[in-house]
Amino acid sequence: MQCPECGSAVAESAAMCPACGAQLSGAMNANTMRADGSRGFFAHHFELTLLVGGIAVVVIAALSILHYNPHSAEMVAGQAIDHSNPFVTVLLLAIATVIIASVVSAQRGRLPFIRRIAGLDAIDEAVGRATEMGRPMLFSPGISGLGMVTLQALSVASHVGRKAVKYGTRLIIPVCDSTVMPISEQMMREAYTAEGHAESFRPEDIRFLSDRQFAYAAGVTGILHRERVAASFLFGQFYAEALILAENGQAVGAIQVAGTPDLTQIPFFVVTCDYTIIGDEFYAATAYISHEPTLLGSLVGQDLGKALLFSLVLVGMALAIFHPESPVLQWLGGGLAR
Repeated sequence: MQCPECGSAVAESAAMCPACGAQLSGAMNANTMRADGSRGFFAHHFELTLLVGGIAVVVIAALSILHYNPHSAEMVAGQAIDHSNPFVTVLLLAIATVIIASVVSAQRGRLPFIRRIAGLDAIDEAVGRATEMGRPMLFSPGISGLGMVTLQALSVASHVGRKAVKYGTRLIIPVCDSTVMPISEQMMREAYTAEGHAESFRPEDIRFLSDRQFAYAAGVTGILHRERVAASFLFGQFYAEALILAENGQAVGAIQVAGTPDLTQIPFFVVTCDYTIIGDEFYAATAYISHEPTLLGSLVGQDLGKALLFSLVLVGMALAIFHPESPVLQWLGGGLAR
């Protein structure tokens, strides 16, 4: 199936073109719809849960405002917030409402547009190159333990794994944490099963190297050179070993795609890798790759919340500079006392 706007190849079940973001008429999202067109159990009840949760947030916020005492600071995690006032609760309520509304809207089929992320589009290019060369690929999920960053990296690894299975290309995943290894192994086993090649799964390609930073880096370097890896994916939390891994990937001629939320390591990936996923793009990867409505809605809702916060910062700066005694600024918790 081809996109009518840009001509890119897209899956039959895709509701939006991953290249240009165009809505595909007649497409049916497999994550939320059954073959008969009815809504799936998960999608239906998840939307209901969001609506109930949104009502609960509204009720709690309203009660908080009604019982607000201006002479006593609010408590969060046992610590007083000196400048807390009803505006804080209203702001949190507004952001939560925007996110919930975005998710519900996406669940109802109004999928939002997400701009193209070149680094994630390059995954197909990297897999194709490794397939043509008949050489394996390597995916490193970083050196941190099981947490948000690692789970996000593993979700990208699952996508790469399914591509690898589809084209018959070997994927090696070296890990440095014992709790990440069984999750990685099960993830790849499911990828092989989903593509109908469960018998081709090789457990030895999921390798625990070491829980020591530079021992792990040395192990990955050895794999890169011994296996003559054609594509290297570096997603997760990296530290001083980042440049070691990327430089050795360059040394063996591998096409490299990296992604990390750690701003201190991004410069090293930018100068040594072919494509780099920067900052928030790392967290948007799963939504961009899967086009799952809940993830897309949540992503757009969070961006709208950030835009709201940024706008309020600009308004607050303008008031503080040109009208510091403004009653609005006083209510927001800043400005000069009269």
